[in-house]
Amino acid sequence: MFGHAYVGVGAAVVVVLFYLAIAAQITQSSYDIARLQDQQRQLIAEQDQLKYREVTMQAPAQVQQQAAQSGMQRIPPSKLVPAQPVAINLEAPIGAPPTDQTPLWERALAAIVNKLGVTHDAMAATH
Repeated sequence: MFGHAYVGVGAAVVVVLFYLAIAAQITQSSYDIARLQDQQRQLIAEQDQLKYREVTMQAPAQVQQQAAQSGMQRIPPSKLVPAQPVAINLEAPIGAPPTDQTPLWERALAAIVNKLGVTHDAMAATH
């Protein structure tokens, strides 16, 4: 009779010990989570500070100051590239077919020359 009571009390003690072990593990995990979250906040703050330092070090004024300290000087450009005229009619309606602005006499001459074997492009290249 007392054997069953001892087994019951022993089982209850084992269950309580398992419960306490699990509770301790959960508490330890929550401490680890809080510590890792704090570490993450510190790392994010450090990353933001490093980004700010990188931006300020690459600022144009900083680069120019460092260049002046090392003896470099800014030289104005010596030659500019000449502008080329644009051969686009900006007033032509959108979607309109391209117009051939070659004079009629040149087109007639080109047709005759094409019969002889010289292409129209070669004639146009001479202009």
